[in-house]
Amino acid sequence: MCLDNTTFNKLIPTELVAKYGIPEYDEEGIQNGVIHPTFKELGEYNRRKFGANPVVKIGKAKFHIIELEASWVSGELSALLDLGKGKEYPNNCLMTRTEAAKFIRDNSDDSII
Repeated sequence: MCLDNTTFNKLIPTELVAKYGIPEYDEEGIQNGVIHPTFKELGEYNRRKFGANPVVKIGKAKFHIIELEASWVSGELSALLDLGKGKEYPNNCLMTRTEAAKFIRDNSDDSII
């Protein structure tokens, strides 16, 4: 997924919290809840699972590439698609792995952070 900087710093859709909420533990190591993270927090938390999240800078705009597994069944994909409603590519658009790699390559003249 390619997220604009504003969305990257906002909370993930509620539909994703069941799968991507960050576990919260007490002093004894017992899970006592789940944190509703921002996409930025989620990207940091999932680094071991998905690797680093590239940032592509085009002019003054920053675009964050974040990998997720999402389902149509639980409404996750619909919630992610809604993030891009009314926005132009590449703002908040879903991409395949191949499309994301091409987007990064095609914009490497600007900068990848």
